[in-house]
Amino acid sequence: TALQHSHSFQMAAISCVSGLGLALPAKITARRSAVQGKAVSIARASVRRSSVACRALKVSAAAEAKTFDDDWLKAETTVHLLTLFGWTVPSGIAIKGFGDTDTSLLSVFVDSIGTNLAAFPQGPALDDKFWLYMITWHSGLFVVMLLGQIGWQGRKQGYFK
Repeated sequence: TALQHSHSFQMAAISCVSGLGLALPAKITARRSAVQGKAVSIARASVRRSSVACRALKVSAAAEAKTFDDDWLKAETTVHLLTLFGWTVPSGIAIKGFGDTDTSLLSVFVDSIGTNLAAFPQGPALDDKFWLYMITWHSGLFVVMLLGQIGWQGRKQGYFK
């Protein structure tokens, strides 16, 4: 019975594959007709069960063709470099918003990094201005990167014509 079961499983698998548009070779068809007695009924039941599995296989194959694009970001090195430069330059312009003297966000941020590295084993305190500078500088960087990526991909895909 184990031989009959494995043979019926093979027939079901062949039936499933042939249902996907592949033709059965003549040797397999001849072998199929040589099966006797119970094996034929077992094979037919197995083929019925496999047709359900076949339909599920076809549905999953169709769903797989409509999957989400893995490279949804479409990141470009050029965009990353240009946006880093495009944020570093404006953040380096001195304004009066950071203290009494004209200083830039970039210089204040780099100074606070140096000050905190001088006391290295101990990190910055929660009320240290470093956190404000870090969050502000990186927020600006990520906004510029996002807008740069949108603009680059939009132009590349023809949205601005």
